[in-house]
Amino acid sequence: MPTTCAIETCQRKSAGLCDCCHKNVCSVYFNEHVNSINSQVHILVDELNADNDQLSKINMNDIIGSCRQKLDKWRDECNIIIDRFYEEKCQEAEQRCVDRFNKGKTEIEQMKSKATELIKEQEAIHEDQLNLS
Repeated sequence: MPTTCAIETCQRKSAGLCDCCHKNVCSVYFNEHVNSINSQVHILVDELNADNDQLSKINMNDIIGSCRQKLDKWRDECNIIIDRFYEEKCQEAEQRCVDRFNKGKTEIEQMKSKATELIKEQEAIHEDQLNLS
């Protein structure tokens, strides 16, 4: 049994179920609905074409080059920081070596001086013993 169009102002018989609004509608409404959808699709296609034109104007080499320049600058700055840190640590290590060397040399000089002093005392005692005999 045919039903009437689901549009309240329409009294025509329904021609079928509209896939978009899921209502039984007449052929007039169905055609209007299809035309409305088609016009929206055309607007969407125009917008997509405009977006595509914008994308085609973008030069990827410029973008990649700009990113690479930023990365190169970052790398150079990091290398400067690393080089400074390296030099600082080299100087610290060198200073530690010099300090240890000087400390060892001072200790040896002190022991040498004590040994010389002990030898002189030993010789003095030996001389005293010879003089006493």
